[in-house]
Amino acid sequence: MGTAIIVIAGVILAAMVSVALLSQMSLLDSSMRLAMKSAQNKLETSISIVLVSLNTSPTGKYFVVFVKNTGSRAISSSELAETDVYLSDSQHTALTTYNSGGGSGRWDFTEAVPNGVWDVGETITIKVYNSTSFSIPTTVVIALPNGVRAEYTYTG
Repeated sequence: MGTAIIVIAGVILAAMVSVALLSQMSLLDSSMRLAMKSAQNKLETSISIVLVSLNTSPTGKYFVVFVKNTGSRAISSSELAETDVYLSDSQHTALTTYNSGGGSGRWDFTEAVPNGVWDVGETITIKVYNSTSFSIPTTVVIALPNGVRAEYTYTG
């Protein structure tokens, strides 16, 4: 009788350990899949800043940045809206965030093909409106939400 209780307790304990291990393996599998998808997304994403110019309008100066999608996947407009654009010279660094209407400390973009997706090979035009007077040279950095970035130094 005592041996039967020990065997039953052993079977129950083994079942509990099995369930715990299987649930952890499932969690690990999910984490690995997400990490692989994120890594694949980053590997397929590449951008290049082709040209930067400084324009003047009645409301002030702004940078015009031409950026090409050189990766192997399209970038959605929602991803683009989460992108950060930085301006930096020897004395200032400024983060600008997306706003479709532009405005001081903001940036907006225009697609070459207005379809809501930044297609592979497409060049978009980004206008960066800043309230700080940057000196030349000014470095422009574009950082996508997945960490892919491009940098260009404007020298006038």
